[in-house]
Amino acid sequence: TAVAAAAAVNDPEGPCNGHRELCDRRFDEVAFPAAHNAMSAADLPGWYLPEQPTSLVGALQAGVRVLLFDTWYGQPAAKGVITVPGDRDAAEAEARAKFGDATVDSALRVVGSLQSTPTGPTRPYMCHTLCELGATELAPAMAAVRAWMDAHPREVVTFFIQDVVTPADTAAILSRTGLADMAYTPQPGQPFPTLGQMADSGKRLLVLMENRGGGTEFPYLLQGFDWVQETPYTFKSAADFSCAANRGKPDAPLFEVNHWLAGFGSLVSDAAAVNAADVLGPRVQQCQAERGQIPNFVAVNYYNLGDVFGVVDRLNG
Repeated sequence: TAVAAAAAVNDPEGPCNGHRELCDRRFDEVAFPAAHNAMSAADLPGWYLPEQPTSLVGALQAGVRVLLFDTWYGQPAAKGVITVPGDRDAAEAEARAKFGDATVDSALRVVGSLQSTPTGPTRPYMCHTLCELGATELAPAMAAVRAWMDAHPREVVTFFIQDVVTPADTAAILSRTGLADMAYTPQPGQPFPTLGQMADSGKRLLVLMENRGGGTEFPYLLQGFDWVQETPYTFKSAADFSCAANRGKPDAPLFEVNHWLAGFGSLVSDAAAVNAADVLGPRVQQCQAERGQIPNFVAVNYYNLGDVFGVVDRLNG
């Protein structure tokens, strides 16, 4: 519609990520709400034990600006998606280590994957370890994100991808959907631009890869833990939360606070408890004090529960 087209104009005087004050701040000076396992969505079919309420676009629409998701190779089957045979053993071992045998066995019985045979070609999917536990095809999801970003030209977005899919195949999808044209490539030792500069230039997507960056061929696929330092992420209770150093170089310019509990039997109630302002707020303040950096990525399960957006707003002043 004409109204939507007018709203999508990139007004240089307009707010950045919802706030005019953020336009003049460098990317590494801003806190962003982040969705852990953002692909694992309760509103999409086939996800077993989802960790977020919505798809990627639903999260963006709600105000999330950092999407943490995992990529694997899968094949469509009569019932759901199956992990490609070459990755299956490693994926199942990782799933059993993460979820426990009982959970994985139950899920595989539910999806009936033991009898599944492929009905289509191998493609990149977003899966949580085993594609049998839930899978969303990567290319259509990226096209939907691109459409959302086109409609919201003052928004700066980050992907942090736990990647089994190769850099070449990831880059091919980002190129085909137009997201590669939006990707910003920072230079080591140089300051980040402001959010306003990123919006004005159109280079307002940061793409971080956990395992394999794009090297010289796809330089915008950044080697993630060269740029990000983080906290641990396996906590059994809120009392266990720590701001200790985990992955990432100690001088990395970006800081991620991982704030979720590891159990899968009480995902929703756990998120509601630890995302509460009186739990999440003190933790991010403690981590900022201990690590000497603003928590750039405040990563949670079920971003819609608790006060994630309020906590991030307060971090940003």
